[in-house]
Amino acid sequence: MRFLFLLAISFISSFAANPFLDSLVSYADLNAPETKFGISVRSVKTDSIVYSHKGNEWFVPASTMKLLVTAAALQSIPLDYAPKTLIHLEGIKRSNVFSGVLRLEGRGDPNISARYYPSALFALSNLTDSLKGKGIDTLRGILELDTSFFRGPRKPGEWRKKFFNSWYGAEISPLSFNDNCVLLEIRPGAKEGDSAQITVIPDVGYVKIKNGIKTSGNRVRHKYTMDAVKPEITFSGTIGANVSLSTVVLPVRNPAAFFKAAFLKSLENSGIVYIEDDKVYRGKALDSLIFAGPPLKSLLDEINQRSQNLHAEMLLRNLGQCSRQEGSAESGIISEKLFLQNAGLSIADFKIVDGSGLSPQNSLKPNALTQLLAYTKRDKKGDIYLASLAIPGVSGAGKRLASLEFKDKVRFKTGFIDGVHGLAGYIAAEDDTLAFAIYLNNAQKINESRARDILDTLVGRIAKYHNSETVQLEEGKKLWESADTLKIINERINYFSNKLKGKPYFLGPMGEGRSNYPSFKQRVNFKEMDCLTYMEHTLALAYSKDYRDFFNILQSIRYKNGIINYNMRNHFLIADWTENNHFAMNMGNTIFEKEIDKKKFFNDSSMANPNINIPYFPKEEAIIYADTVTFARDTIFGVAILSDLPGLDAAHTGFVVGSSKKSGLMFRHASQLKGKVIEQPLSEFLKTTKIKTPGIAFFRFIKEE
Repeated sequence: MRFLFLLAISFISSFAANPFLDSLVSYADLNAPETKFGISVRSVKTDSIVYSHKGNEWFVPASTMKLLVTAAALQSIPLDYAPKTLIHLEGIKRSNVFSGVLRLEGRGDPNISARYYPSALFALSNLTDSLKGKGIDTLRGILELDTSFFRGPRKPGEWRKKFFNSWYGAEISPLSFNDNCVLLEIRPGAKEGDSAQITVIPDVGYVKIKNGIKTSGNRVRHKYTMDAVKPEITFSGTIGANVSLSTVVLPVRNPAAFFKAAFLKSLENSGIVYIEDDKVYRGKALDSLIFAGPPLKSLLDEINQRSQNLHAEMLLRNLGQCSRQEGSAESGIISEKLFLQNAGLSIADFKIVDGSGLSPQNSLKPNALTQLLAYTKRDKKGDIYLASLAIPGVSGAGKRLASLEFKDKVRFKTGFIDGVHGLAGYIAAEDDTLAFAIYLNNAQKINESRARDILDTLVGRIAKYHNSETVQLEEGKKLWESADTLKIINERINYFSNKLKGKPYFLGPMGEGRSNYPSFKQRVNFKEMDCLTYMEHTLALAYSKDYRDFFNILQSIRYKNGIINYNMRNHFLIADWTENNHFAMNMGNTIFEKEIDKKKFFNDSSMANPNINIPYFPKEEAIIYADTVTFARDTIFGVAILSDLPGLDAAHTGFVVGSSKKSGLMFRHASQLKGKVIEQPLSEFLKTTKIKTPGIAFFRFIKEE
């Protein structure tokens, strides 16, 4: 029951370690012992680290690297920026025939697809229909592809070669169509032994299929190989006759040529004849047609929610163009570094080689990434950035994190390449937003789904830990509403102190908050209580005329001037708690004299040790008094069980209420011995307690204003 000394020990140890962080590290070590685990959680409000494990070590970030390019783009590119695709007519028009060069200029629109439009050809049809609208039904000459908006190779040299045979490793071009990929739908033939049916979507006559799949068995057992240069895909294997459909999405080679094939298909659909003639005269610029794609916000959403690598790489090059008039990866990376520098972050904490995070050569420090996230969230465009991230079970990343208890508090970005798993984003806390970054590196031996479960569990625990006050406040609200008809302060104190009986006892259940203070414990707790927090919750409920005031009233009772800080907490019951709350000490015929040893408690020799003098009842006299005095049932006082330990004024506290009997006082308190909040005769407590006490002191509560 000597809670004050124990709380001091708890406070000192909290500087050395955070038990909650220890539990996260232990969980990761237990479930992924062969991996390198790192975590950083930072307060957005104060930009301070809440907790970190290996936060200043290097980690491969995988797709969480996209958080950098999207943050830099949001700062450097106007919100109304919309990548464009243009047709330039350079030649002459006679009647319905245009002769010359039709130049297709791509300016980095990644969304010429069915993502935002009715079909993959919709955007191109707008352009070709516009040509038709200008009275052109025949094009004679050269169809020229202008890809100068981007510079550098279509295949980043830092990527693993195998990536280029998967949809997520599509080649990069400012003229891009359908994410530079095709969908292959594979169905069995009519009978056993027949060749499978392979459909290319969208089929613009570009991709060539060599079909070696036979209808056989009852399972899908086919594979593919891709030509390194030509748009040719060779299939082999079998598909069962009873299989309805098998699909695979694959990238194309030379995406600008794929774009050209799609444009020719659109010309055909619009009824425009194209006659190739390399002898025509280019002529002067006659006209230009423009199609503007979705704006920047849509680009951010696609990248941060669905982790589209091609879109991230195109945004990196668009960033280079907007910031430095050069659409290359190198220029985009320089722009990112300038953004980091302007944000006050260390460029040395990021090793950047691409925009998507697909290269294993990227690396960063988790503490640096949370600093980036915190900075971006505080910015005036921070809500746009937050909204671009995935929402559990709602948008982006499928069902990832959808089962979290506090899923509505989380916004996130995933990351995965071979041996690397990452999760980063934001968690809304009670009075703050937390930026987090969590990584498992060297995870080749861990099943992918298991690694995801580990990261998801950690995020769920953090969200719950930092939102536990919300649950507690909801419980308190129901209790407060049940006393709506009670207006007199003593009646309300009596009511709430009685209602909280049975709550489990826990020593030191509260602290200065999860994010900003070294004690890390929550600031409100109806789940479990010690003697002083039982008193504080009861009084805060009683004094709250509106439950919206409850939290602040609780803190004003708990802290001097309501300032939430360990050094401002009313640690000593009589010297601080009753004094700062103006709870009047009264009754008793003997004076209790004590010097309070704050120097020892705070380990601060500069602090003064106050002296207190209060009236009290010596223990034997108090037992007699408790058995014989008569109070009305609704009379309620506070009582301090004084301590004979040096430097300490009280060892225990609770409420004293009048008995329904003719005489005797009852004691309501959070009992460590009984393990819960109980009510018992005060004299019984004094006779049986193991506290070495010289006696008791009563105090009255202030009345309502």
